[in-house]
Amino acid sequence: MMKSDDILKIPGDMDIPELSVLEENGKIRVIFHDSATSWLSLDDRFINRIQFENLNPCFLEKHIKKEIDIKNVLDEVANMLGAERYSKSISMLDEVLYYDPEYGEALFFKSKALFGQGHFVKSLRHYKRAIKADGSLKDLEYHRMLLKKASQERDNFPKIKRNIYAGDEYFSKGDFRNSLESYDRALANPTSFKTKILSKLLNKKATALVKMDRISEAVEVFKESVSVKPNDYAYFYLGIYFDIDCLKMALKITKRQLLLKACRLHEAEENALALECLNIFLDNHFKVDDDYRYALNLKLEVLKSLNADFGEVESLIDSL
Repeated sequence: MMKSDDILKIPGDMDIPELSVLEENGKIRVIFHDSATSWLSLDDRFINRIQFENLNPCFLEKHIKKEIDIKNVLDEVANMLGAERYSKSISMLDEVLYYDPEYGEALFFKSKALFGQGHFVKSLRHYKRAIKADGSLKDLEYHRMLLKKASQERDNFPKIKRNIYAGDEYFSKGDFRNSLESYDRALANPTSFKTKILSKLLNKKATALVKMDRISEAVEVFKESVSVKPNDYAYFYLGIYFDIDCLKMALKITKRQLLLKACRLHEAEENALALECLNIFLDNHFKVDDDYRYALNLKLEVLKSLNADFGEVESLIDSL
């Protein structure tokens, strides 16, 4: 058995009970309480993720357990991809990507799952995000095949879908004016779309308007989106820019949106709901970054507003 602090670079004055590292035939297995990884090579990307400098020292045990559990999810997904269980794989990967939107392996696996479903344009986007997050994931042969397949898929898009794709491409480059024009061309005949697709397209248009600081116009388009089909994305932005009550209906949102939701609720003196949002965020975000620090400081203000004990949060902030 190897010493866990040799692998994880844990300082000598810090003890983590029940954390151990087994070694066998040049591979290791990290065990913590009732969680354990599979046997890993010493150059597995997971080893770098759980180096002490990448972990939250205030919640070290929770963070290690979370990382082990997610690694096991990725191992399971790898097997599922081999069995062509693409839809279930994507669902599991989306949960990982909620926790860490830049988890390279999760993005790469999602690219593979989308490829298996024949969604080559989306697959290419996720591959690019994966190698941006982790350059060691580059696969030139896969990339060349993706480029060819994505090009063929785009060529076969109907005119409406080509406009949507063009709008997405302009948006990703920060060209919101051309993005908006492309979405408007796609929306020229809204009866061509099913309600779910139409609401998503309206959200794309409204988001481009937000980026152009045309907020009042964006609000009207978001209203149209929820009238077509109620959806969390539109409710979130309506809550931010129009009516706080809409924000309470926005449940399935990103972690960054969850922070903004908590801030807006705090400003509206809806502090009990703001605290719920912050606790969900902090249960799913251990990385000590700007978002983490912001969440802690906001939680401190919320607890003060609720006349609740804020000593623990204040200590966490002081320890950073």
